[in-house]
Amino acid sequence: MRFRQIAASALTVACLCTCYATTVFAKNVSAYSFSDSASPLYDVAKNAYSELGITGTKAECVSQASGDNAVKITIEQTLQKYSGWLWIWDSVDDASWTKTENSDLARLANTKSGLTSGTYRVKSVFTLIDKYGKTETITVYSDEKPVN
Repeated sequence: MRFRQIAASALTVACLCTCYATTVFAKNVSAYSFSDSASPLYDVAKNAYSELGITGTKAECVSQASGDNAVKITIEQTLQKYSGWLWIWDSVDDASWTKTENSDLARLANTKSGLTSGTYRVKSVFTLIDKYGKTETITVYSDEKPVN
């Protein structure tokens, strides 16, 4: 009987220890910026994005990036179509473009007409080189858009 009392007491103490909660208060929360998405931190690249607009069977593809101390930015832009199987995206024929800017800002805008029904996105690969020779490569995908 004594063993059961000791075991019950030990189990109660163990449960209380594991359920103990600590309240934490953050000081000056307004000094921080919150976002509902996570973004990686880059040394050179800032504000890289990829956008897709669909009007009828025409796609409008826009890719843009800027960089701190960037001296050269290359954009490789590809319109892709969802194959409908195993999350595979195929490149659309004659819908890949490349542009290089010797600047801290680069923008590439293109259109592709005659799309067939399906789901599309724009894949943008940005390569940025800063004045110290540091190179960063970032891949950004646009939102997916349907063509009916």
